[in-house]
Amino acid sequence: MKKLLFAIAIISTSVRANPVLTQDFKTLNSKYKVGTITEQTYCYEQQGQVGGYQVDKKQRIASVTKLLTTLLASEVLDLNQTFQTKLYIGKDSLHIEGGLDPYFEEEKFLLMMKALNDLGYTKFKQVSFNSNFRFYDLGLEDYRVITTEQIRLRIAYYLSSKNQKTINTTWKTVQKFAREEGLDITGTAPNLSATTVVLNNVNPLLDENPVEYIHRSKPLHAIIKAMNVMSKNVVAENLYTLAQKKKTFQALMSEKKIVASTFSIANGSGLPIINGKNRFDNLATCRMILKSIALLSESARKQHFELSDIVAVNGGKDLGSFRDRFEGYPETHEAVLSKTGTLKHTSTLAGVLLISGEVPFAILNHTSTPALARKLQDNFVDRMFNQLGTPTPLVYEKISIFPWDGEDFLQLVH
Repeated sequence: MKKLLFAIAIISTSVRANPVLTQDFKTLNSKYKVGTITEQTYCYEQQGQVGGYQVDKKQRIASVTKLLTTLLASEVLDLNQTFQTKLYIGKDSLHIEGGLDPYFEEEKFLLMMKALNDLGYTKFKQVSFNSNFRFYDLGLEDYRVITTEQIRLRIAYYLSSKNQKTINTTWKTVQKFAREEGLDITGTAPNLSATTVVLNNVNPLLDENPVEYIHRSKPLHAIIKAMNVMSKNVVAENLYTLAQKKKTFQALMSEKKIVASTFSIANGSGLPIINGKNRFDNLATCRMILKSIALLSESARKQHFELSDIVAVNGGKDLGSFRDRFEGYPETHEAVLSKTGTLKHTSTLAGVLLISGEVPFAILNHTSTPALARKLQDNFVDRMFNQLGTPTPLVYEKISIFPWDGEDFLQLVH
């Protein structure tokens, strides 16, 4: 009986070989000089069967991690929830009471400054904020915990008149981003200054009967869509931290019967953790990624969303990391929903191919030439369609990834 059970286990986890695709994968790897073939993997699941090459080899997954963060968020958070940031204005001071809004970067901070300008405010003696205000605007190349002191310094940067020239340039970039996403933001750059910026978890203005305003974020599903389309690392880390307060990623994987040995996930963005000469990257097997993508699609539908509502649609209306991808393969346009990932020595792509439904897939390249790996991936996706079925382009309405919907940025409470 034990021998029979063992045989069944082997069959259930076996890989359905597709010699044509695997040979194509190896040929393209050689053509683009991506790297040693034993360091490359690809996989897909169609009709309950997994196909691919080295599907159980753990690989660096880079920003494909954000699909796992999306899965965790979809499982434990309400995708319709919004986040409130409250502003209290006294005689000559401002207090910002954050609500853990995961997407509060330079776009929203400048819009907040502009809204305050429009209300007649140009200078405060003191601006204070609490630890739930997660503003940060600098790009990250490796994983790090963003401290409240770093946040304080970034707020102070924007509220210093000596940095106005840079703020003017950033404002033009924000306006361009808004126009691309269907929103026209007019007017000159905001100009707001503060003598001091401090952290204060107790509102210091309550005795002044302050004027109170609220900013409400876009719904979480729209924030997640922006995170995946633009591959926003800070948003991913904020979201991962928020979700893990409800349930750890490891606990979720255990519930979903995904074996712990198939992944090593330490953060929500996929950025490497660097300590001196030591480096740790998020790792996963190709098969684990397939399972997670299938679970994500199922989880999103439980909350009445489609995968395209929270993941980028390539070759279509979504911009971001897909802006220059798949240009030479128009038949694939709007028939791939996926997430890219790029780090030193890593290039990844994972999501679903739209072939009479959804076919989860992943391509995980260990390479010193990520630009060439991306060419391999684009070409290989086209060949996967040739072997697995006809692309079925998605008919959908573009979802704006700009973090503001154009309504009043600040709403008066009293």
